[in-house]
Amino acid sequence: MSTSTTQNSKRAFERAMRLAAISGLRASFGPALIEAAYNRQNRRNWALAAVGEMVVDKLPGMPSRASLPLMLPRAAAGGYVAQQVMEREGINDPWVAPMGAAVAAGVAALAPRIRGLMSTVLGIPSPLLGLAEDYLALKVGAEALGLSMDDLKRIGQDSIEDVQGLAEQAGVNVGPQIQQLKDKIQSAGAGSM
Repeated sequence: MSTSTTQNSKRAFERAMRLAAISGLRASFGPALIEAAYNRQNRRNWALAAVGEMVVDKLPGMPSRASLPLMLPRAAAGGYVAQQVMEREGINDPWVAPMGAAVAAGVAALAPRIRGLMSTVLGIPSPLLGLAEDYLALKVGAEALGLSMDDLKRIGQDSIEDVQGLAEQAGVNVGPQIQQLKDKIQSAGAGSM
């Protein structure tokens, strides 16, 4: 194996594990970023799922992602995105999906503990930490796939507008809810922290 091939393989593996890690923070982020970066047909649906997950994560009483029912989708997403990145690079590694799943599960188990500790010790409100976590996950994932934060913002806004159009066709007024989602996207994509 040439040095160039080894370097490409290492870079692909690093991208794969970054996306697996952010899937441990938010289950839909890794797949949403893959769909967007590879310009796949489902990119808007995944973007909408990611926006929804950002909102739901901040609701009081949400169970910990470290609980088994919430850890499993994160592990599955981590394995999926890791495999997708490596396949895209033409690298067939049977261990990358299980390693991606393990990384996502590890992050899912550790992140709530870190978030709780920061909230307790530093007095930072948990929802604010959640927003910082969203931004970090989007930033790391976007960089891993060569997307800008503006790219992500545009995809999210397009997805929201699609939903609004479908709701209006069905005669449902979702204007206030759509505005809240647009505001959420605006705050998540607001420059660099």
